[in-house]
Amino acid sequence: MIPLQRTLKARASMHGIGLHTGEECRIDLLPADAGTGVVFVVGNDEVRALASNVKDTNRGTTIQCGSADIHTVEHLLAALAGMWVDNVLIRVEGPEIPAADGSALPFAQLIVEAGIMEQDARAEIVELPEPVWVLDGAKCLIADPDSRFRVTELISFSHPMIGEQALSLTIDPETFMAEIAPARTFCTSDEIEMIRAAGLGKGGSENNVIVAYEDHYSTQLRFENEFVRHKTLDLIGDLSLMGRRVNANITALRSSHALNISLAKKIMSL
Repeated sequence: MIPLQRTLKARASMHGIGLHTGEECRIDLLPADAGTGVVFVVGNDEVRALASNVKDTNRGTTIQCGSADIHTVEHLLAALAGMWVDNVLIRVEGPEIPAADGSALPFAQLIVEAGIMEQDARAEIVELPEPVWVLDGAKCLIADPDSRFRVTELISFSHPMIGEQALSLTIDPETFMAEIAPARTFCTSDEIEMIRAAGLGKGGSENNVIVAYEDHYSTQLRFENEFVRHKTLDLIGDLSLMGRRVNANITALRSSHALNISLAKKIMSL
């Protein structure tokens, strides 16, 4: 049975600083009609959340809306996709989505508080006719046909506090909320200078980023394998930029925002 499209029951808002710009930002999530999709609104401009509108994937996913860039959209998009919210208007004030705690949990909780309602239209779901894959050196994403959305994520870092981690889950709202949404973004201590030199991470702190040092973390982990869980979170958010739900078995080896968007574009082109 094909599920129905879903939107929010009420308006929901959040404000806070952006992870990379360090500037004060605000989002308002508004219910939208069936068939609208996820639409970003900045001033008088609006743009659908589609991979074709992605401008940059350096340390996050940036969407271009008119003359404005909206940085770090992936955590909010992951929450919407993970909670099966198909239609919503996202009014954005400021250059970025608020960092919150660096995870998708605050956004998922915001969605739950606003309430979710089914609409009188069938959900649009990507069904793959055959396997699809993208490669970038040692990085690889493979999407196999399936009747559900399942992700198997594997990461490998030459860092003593991260190393190799793997996770395999079927993604639905309950699983997303419990197993994926709380996982926070991270970096290693030797990346901080490079991130700052690129003009990024201006709003980063121990409140919204896990820093992995050589022998400890900047904060207590929520999961023993929180890093691979966050990579899965990013993948879910980026793949939502296909503009539809997806039924596929995704195998991700060392995924990245750039590779995620490449897979989304390749599937959209089928």
